[in-house]
Amino acid sequence: MTARRDGARRYNLGAIAFHWIIAALVFIQLYVGWTFADMPRGDLRTGWFDWHKTLGFTILLLSIARLIWRIANPPPPFPAALQTWERVLARANHALFYVILIGLPATGWMYLSTGKPALTSSTTSLIGGLSWPFIPGLPRAAHEGFEEAHGLLVWLTCALLVLHVGAALKHQFVDRIGNRMLPSGARSDA
Repeated sequence: MTARRDGARRYNLGAIAFHWIIAALVFIQLYVGWTFADMPRGDLRTGWFDWHKTLGFTILLLSIARLIWRIANPPPPFPAALQTWERVLARANHALFYVILIGLPATGWMYLSTGKPALTSSTTSLIGGLSWPFIPGLPRAAHEGFEEAHGLLVWLTCALLVLHVGAALKHQFVDRIGNRMLPSGARSDA
């Protein structure tokens, strides 16, 4: 953590890197997911789906690493200017993001693991000739439930992103308490 001129503490560089890399991947993933979902079956859709799976598993691994990082490197205290209700919402938003960043790719993985390809193979293909194992032993009857859960988590992700970005903009431009997650070279005290 580093202190800003106004005394507020910033997140450390590891937390900042995880935040922005995962954020970029989530926005790309939303675009990829919505793009291939409406495509007719075929090679083009399969290519987009392979990107979707690759991004999903990358987000899963990075999110687990980020959670471990956060446990080992607790975040800085909230700025004193934040109201109690804002602190409660911020904690809830962050907790839900961890649930989503792990749960969304996990439900996708469960969905894949209960689909037809899992009956004849032990892995699913990813970009670059890589593959990822299916989860063994999941009941095939849960396939549609995993698909539904995955879709619901996508919409929850969108809602949380709007809340999170809105709060960051409010803190930056209305409250003028700055952004503690900007890279160190960027101004956070507009």
